[in-house]
Amino acid sequence: MSGLGKIQRDFREFILGHGYEDFMQHIKSTDLPKEESLDVYHHNIFSVHHRSLVNDYPLVFSIIDDTTARRMVRAYVEVSLPCTGSLEDWGGGFISFIQRYELASQWPYLTEMAQFEWAKHIAYCAKEKPLLNPEDMRKLVDSSQKEISFHFQPSCQLMAFLHPLEQIIQTHQNEPKKPLSDLKGTSYALILKHQGHINVYWVSASLFVFINRLKEGQDIEVAFAAAQVLEPEFDAQEAFSFLLQHPILCREGDETCV
Repeated sequence: MSGLGKIQRDFREFILGHGYEDFMQHIKSTDLPKEESLDVYHHNIFSVHHRSLVNDYPLVFSIIDDTTARRMVRAYVEVSLPCTGSLEDWGGGFISFIQRYELASQWPYLTEMAQFEWAKHIAYCAKEKPLLNPEDMRKLVDSSQKEISFHFQPSCQLMAFLHPLEQIIQTHQNEPKKPLSDLKGTSYALILKHQGHINVYWVSASLFVFINRLKEGQDIEVAFAAAQVLEPEFDAQEAFSFLLQHPILCREGDETCV
């Protein structure tokens, strides 16, 4: 290992709280104590990573208290310091970290909240394709194909949650001091990007199943039957109206656009 490589490795370990003596041997003596001269690096590195996580998970960090947030970020950095110069994908591991982090257990819905926010992050980074319009839909349905394949925007994500995230988010925004763990139920979200903006649609369980089956490439009749299991009066026509009224379906083979 080169001299520079060893210094960089020792610096990394020092920042993470290890190898104090190994790194201190690289520091030249000055009027300022070695520890104080290195405080700025500790502060800057953890501040940058803290801001990065807050940008990816604003709801999560608005729910937990500041003390827990600082401890959580520091603990996450210590086990997963980025290995590249980009923080774009670094926050993805934060979801599984929350599941194992003891202090986060006081917010039982926190992991799903993080999954929801990371899905929005992924959607924001996805490309957009030209939308399927009503005439395209008519031609597709009237075609002689036995099995019709619908194409969804690359950003489209369907998510099922064991907690009522829609209620939790609305309550937190309107009544921040109200206990959120008391809210019960499930929730289903469709997340996608349109014209550079993230749209979130909270849907019923039956509509979620219907759209998800279509997205998986299953036949309309199969998707309809699955939705009817949850809602015997499920209206497929209304479901297709929903798909056309929102920027969900795209044309097959068209070039992607930003």
